[in-house]
Amino acid sequence: MNDPNEMKAVMADLIARELKRLSKLADLVVYTLYDPDQPDDPVDYVLNDRAEIGGDIDLDVSFQFEGVALWYICRRDGDAFSAKKVLIQVRDGRFVHGQVGDFDGFWDEFPQYVAEDRWVQSAVLKGGVNDDARPYRDRPAAAAAE
Repeated sequence: MNDPNEMKAVMADLIARELKRLSKLADLVVYTLYDPDQPDDPVDYVLNDRAEIGGDIDLDVSFQFEGVALWYICRRDGDAFSAKKVLIQVRDGRFVHGQVGDFDGFWDEFPQYVAEDRWVQSAVLKGGVNDDARPYRDRPAAAAAE
């Protein structure tokens, strides 16, 4: 698989299928989209609540965006929750950064956690291995290879 567009399509399909699978099991799914130049203010925000929908969360996943997308996929267990967060950064139509993390906490603190999460700012500042915003020669791997 040498074609970058084919690779992106395969990656997008795999990630979308996993997000949809996890979302069907979730009680809440929060989606936020950020502009990397303004990581404090989401460009888009969607809350999917199983209780409001009355059934499984059927997530519509698209990677036709520029910026940083973050999905919080949350399951409630009484007064506690466990969640997975998935971060994808797309620049110029390319995946440049991605991260997955798990976290747990108290249910009443979940909204505050999402609102104050600094993971987006941290991830945006790091850039990614496929991020052409930084010249190749300035990347740590390139410097080590020379």
